[in-house]
Amino acid sequence: MPADAAALTGLRAHMLRAMGADASAPDWAGPCEADLVRRLAQPDRFAGFLVEVDGRAVSGGVGWLEEHLPSPGRPDGRRGHIASMSTDPGYLRRGYARQVFGALMGWFGELGVPRVDLRSTEAGRPLYESFGFRVLGPHSMGWTDAGPPPGLGLRS
Repeated sequence: MPADAAALTGLRAHMLRAMGADASAPDWAGPCEADLVRRLAQPDRFAGFLVEVDGRAVSGGVGWLEEHLPSPGRPDGRRGHIASMSTDPGYLRRGYARQVFGALMGWFGELGVPRVDLRSTEAGRPLYESFGFRVLGPHSMGWTDAGPPPGLGLRS
């Protein structure tokens, strides 16, 4: 819901720092919060989930629907993308990120999305792998419910 935009932006700062960005730069938080307000008002295309402890947001993440062109073996060009998975450092290892991630994957499942992508830190990788994601590159991971598409005429 749009009211969660400020909390999601605050949690995003933890993720940005974990990925080596300077989250103290003054130019990103305001536009990020405004963009989250706009996107969260489109629940059929964008979702954000939070875990609160004693009224304080301690873990969160967002996901959105992307439309890619259909391809052989993937006639549904829709893909999901998960971003800003983050937990306040004082609340790590309590299962909160797993709750957020499970809610996002459930949302994609309700939409019937056949593929979900994300970028990950080393610390986040075990969580995503436990949901069936696999490494596709240095920071990219992907999950698919049907495995790789049938042969595309490539030779190995």
